[in-house]
Amino acid sequence: LPKGLPVRGRGSGGDGVNPFEVTSRNKRPKHEVVNRPTPKVSSQSALARALQERQTKLRQELKRSKKSNAFLDRRIGSNDQSLTAEQQNLARLVKERARRSKRASKYSLDGDDDDDDAGEMLTHRGKAIDSLSAKDHVILSDDDEEDGGGLDAADTMLHFGGGGARSAASNPYGPSGGIGDRNSLVDQYSSRKTELDDLIMRRKLLKAERVKSKEAQVDAFEKMDESFDGLAELLNFRDKEKEIQSYHKSRREGTLSGADKDMDDWDKEMRGYQFMERKVAATDRTKTPEEVAKEEAERLNELETRRLARMNGEYVDDDFSDISDDENTDQRKKVRLDENPEQLDGVSDDEDENEVQTRFTADGLVNVDKNGVVVGKVGESKQATLDPQQVLAVGDRVTACYRAKEQFDGQVSWYDGAVSKVYRAKDGSITYDVDYDDGDFENGIEPQHVRPVEKTSKEIEKEESERQEDHSLKRKRRKATEKARTEMPFVFEVPTTLDALHDMIGEHARTGGDASLLIERIYASNSVRLDRRNTEKMQNFYDVLLRRFIAVGDAISQSGDGGAILGRYAQLDALTQTLYKMAQDAPDSAGAVWARRLGIFQSAHAKRLRDVEMEQDEDFTAWPTTGTLLVLKALGHVFPVTDRRHYVVTPALLLLGQLVAHTPVYSLEDLTKGIFCAGLLIDYTTEAKRCVPEAYAFLAGVVRMFAANKRDRRVGHACANLAAASEEEEFLSLRKRVAMLSTEGEEESPATPSISLESEVIDSSDTPAGILFASLSLLEHAIQSMAGSIQSAERELFAEVSESVLALSPKDRIHPLPHTFVGKVSQLVSTLSQVCQYDTPRAPLHRRAAVKKKQVIQSLAPRIENPEKYSLCKDKGKGAAQVAADRMRRELKREKKAISRELRLDAAFVESERRSEQTKKDDAAKAKRHRAHAWLQSEQATMNQQVAQGGGLLSGGGMGAARAKAKSAKLGIKRGGKF
Repeated sequence: LPKGLPVRGRGSGGDGVNPFEVTSRNKRPKHEVVNRPTPKVSSQSALARALQERQTKLRQELKRSKKSNAFLDRRIGSNDQSLTAEQQNLARLVKERARRSKRASKYSLDGDDDDDDAGEMLTHRGKAIDSLSAKDHVILSDDDEEDGGGLDAADTMLHFGGGGARSAASNPYGPSGGIGDRNSLVDQYSSRKTELDDLIMRRKLLKAERVKSKEAQVDAFEKMDESFDGLAELLNFRDKEKEIQSYHKSRREGTLSGADKDMDDWDKEMRGYQFMERKVAATDRTKTPEEVAKEEAERLNELETRRLARMNGEYVDDDFSDISDDENTDQRKKVRLDENPEQLDGVSDDEDENEVQTRFTADGLVNVDKNGVVVGKVGESKQATLDPQQVLAVGDRVTACYRAKEQFDGQVSWYDGAVSKVYRAKDGSITYDVDYDDGDFENGIEPQHVRPVEKTSKEIEKEESERQEDHSLKRKRRKATEKARTEMPFVFEVPTTLDALHDMIGEHARTGGDASLLIERIYASNSVRLDRRNTEKMQNFYDVLLRRFIAVGDAISQSGDGGAILGRYAQLDALTQTLYKMAQDAPDSAGAVWARRLGIFQSAHAKRLRDVEMEQDEDFTAWPTTGTLLVLKALGHVFPVTDRRHYVVTPALLLLGQLVAHTPVYSLEDLTKGIFCAGLLIDYTTEAKRCVPEAYAFLAGVVRMFAANKRDRRVGHACANLAAASEEEEFLSLRKRVAMLSTEGEEESPATPSISLESEVIDSSDTPAGILFASLSLLEHAIQSMAGSIQSAERELFAEVSESVLALSPKDRIHPLPHTFVGKVSQLVSTLSQVCQYDTPRAPLHRRAAVKKKQVIQSLAPRIENPEKYSLCKDKGKGAAQVAADRMRRELKREKKAISRELRLDAAFVESERRSEQTKKDDAAKAKRHRAHAWLQSEQATMNQQVAQGGGLLSGGGMGAARAKAKSAKLGIKRGGKF
């Protein structure tokens, strides 16, 4: 039959919706677009997710707890212990044959594999349905058809039954017959033809409409393309090509505007970013000082453990990575086998007389002795006779004559084996027990029946390499032991006195670098960051280091640096670094030590000032020692000098000012120390822009000592200590000694003059020049640092400096200064004129305006100095142990509450799950019981109806049969029987 009429709005799906007509809002987007509005998905909170995950796990555990995991074997005969395995298999075979009998497979559509024929099967066009492929179901249709070539409901009913015969389907016994049925069939066929004609007509009309609309669309596109040329001409309002050419021309000529240059630089930078390789690797977090100190202490402890183990001869897990084998492996000395390998110093330098070399000959690789005689081929196992005086050891490879005494007529058999035991008799005879390679053994073999097996060249080379490795290892062990005995320990106890530290240095250190390394290891092994209980002993050690610093500085004054072995300046640098690290670890302890030490310096200086007037010794000085001055120099590197008030720096400034202003000067050494102290004052105050008049006055007085006129040298000193010193003949001749440097040899001084705190350098003839040059340099530096920071008071502040510089007269006729000093004086004068501004009127002094407080962003963070040590109000007034116990008790209480809450929640959930599961079981049993009761009630109703009808529906039972028998008087009489 032809296909039926298409039904619009009906697709191939069961829901009647065409998938191509579904709107795009119900589809997944093809591309992810930024800022696309998407519906908000309600997300659960973290607590809800955690509770849901917990309930899911509890539900799974509850289900698993009710499973016994038992396997029930329901196979035939499996539960019957009386049947054997053969009887069980036979019973199963009988059951299977009965299931597959002809009666059981009568209505089966599958073929029987046991029969020869293929059996019955469903076919379509002569092919089995199972063998049909996808191409057999292809339905060719026009691409323009809306139904896609599929069959609608009408086609299905007309092809496979139904259609107009629906009225007949209502009668289960088929059509009743008659003329009306035949007319209805004719009407159906005629109406079907009309519908097909209408369908064909509609398809043709739709096709014509599509062609027409397509032609109209093509015409519209062509019109738009023609009009686009006109629109494009309107858009070309500027000539970009011409602009580009003019831009490149201006760029070549260098006439680009500022905006174009900025844009050009921007383009270059952007292009650089585009081709820049992105190599960013994640790094570890920065370690805290405590972690760094712990790692360093652990490293030193490991090295000390290894050192002690090497000293005791223990080399377990020692890779000797720090020990190098200096000897060349190709030229190592060979060791005789009969020598003791432990005696490394007794290695013989003579070569073995029986040394064998390998050479290539016409017969192949052969072994040749020192005389050139071939002794055998390489790889050939040669048996040698046993020397009567040679005794084999247990484990040696031999070839033994098996049961030589039992052999007949001299026929012997030799077999390879190894010596297992060696016996020595009282008379000196030796016998061997040999285990053969084939598993047999023999005891008591005499030496003449045993031959040692000569080793092959490969075995010899292997043993030689092993022996060389063994000797190399022993050499490394010997070197490691010697190094462990001579090197410095890695872990030390903290010395509490300076004598104890000097004893440790004298015992373990040989050079100044070793002493610095020892002090560094003491600090690393006992750092306060490792254990806060080390605070007290490290505080004592800090004072010991300060005294050590002073002692080394005093040694520099007397003996200088000491060369490369002592290296006192390097020791001071290392001590300064250690002092800084310890001050960072425990600033309170370091500040207390420095404050106490400064108090000692102050008391000592006051005592020297009292004693200097009564002292008759000419070498006595009231100035501090060189070590004290150097430790004051190190103080500026340990603590910040820019603070307005500091626990250590402020007393040090006062001490230095007292030294410069009050300490008398009797020699060039005192003058050098005074300049050093003035330099420290300027160094301390440069960054903070502070004024130190003591330093300026002292340096100006030093410059005045080099004046050209003697009168100017004696008068005008602002410092009393320098005014008294200017009367001494030693200081009056300073200008003359400096002037002599330019006249000697009629050459200028090639090197820049400098001063030193070493006694030997101070006594030299170049010291006056160094004093003058250092004073001028310090004044220039001080004037530049104070420029513009004291509100136009530079003239009054540096008035004494100006007068002293003017009194120099560097180009004096009698004692002219060298050209180096002339240039330095001119630089200082230029700096003074720029800072003091002598050519401008002096502005009157006025009070300094009040400093306005700067607006600071309010911090909302809690003000807790140390969050780890923060304690609640309830812990105040308690000891540390009590606070820790109370905190632990509160944490335990909170944990108990949390666990109880979790257990209650779990118990409630388990109970609810149990009740819901039980409810489901009860509902299922109740439904099953209701179905059974309903069936029983229906059966009872049927029985009641049958009884009510008198047995009309039953045969052989019921009250109707009984009444019939009663009427016939046959009630209770059986066939062929009697009452």
